[in-house]
Amino acid sequence: MSETVTGAKEANAADAVPRADAPKSKRKLIMAGAAGLVLLVGGGVYWEKDKIFTSKLKRDMGNKAAAAMHPPVLLGIPPIVSNLDTSGGHPVYVKLTAKVEITGVPNEAALQDKVPEIQDVFQTYLHETRPQDIRGNGIYRLRESILRRLRAQLAPLQVTNLYLVEFLVQ
Repeated sequence: MSETVTGAKEANAADAVPRADAPKSKRKLIMAGAAGLVLLVGGGVYWEKDKIFTSKLKRDMGNKAAAAMHPPVLLGIPPIVSNLDTSGGHPVYVKLTAKVEITGVPNEAALQDKVPEIQDVFQTYLHETRPQDIRGNGIYRLRESILRRLRAQLAPLQVTNLYLVEFLVQ
């Protein structure tokens, strides 16, 4: 029995003595993590250096140069007649005429094949709209929602504005 107690004391004494390689491996792990972090941050800065170090003025000058090359085009959308979503029995119709301002194209003729897509965005949104949704400042919300959808639909092109020329509810 005395041997067991002595063996346990020796085992505890061996565990109590710190190993010399444990702190070194921990230090190496911390240094490797720090080096990896530095490499990641440095790579990110290198990758995004144009965005970080280019002044806002130079970026605006580049945007103005691109806009001067291709000024915005106002694309007229033919009149759209759509019925609104009514839960009642009587139909409510909307007649809408709009112009869409698009940059990134040389002329209006290059956009003529996009007119059906734009009309589809208008029709889809108007069919989801209820008559009470367009009362008050609802036309502003309608305009902003359609503009957001047009920007997503015509993604490589930049839709800068939407002008509602005629808006009639009957």
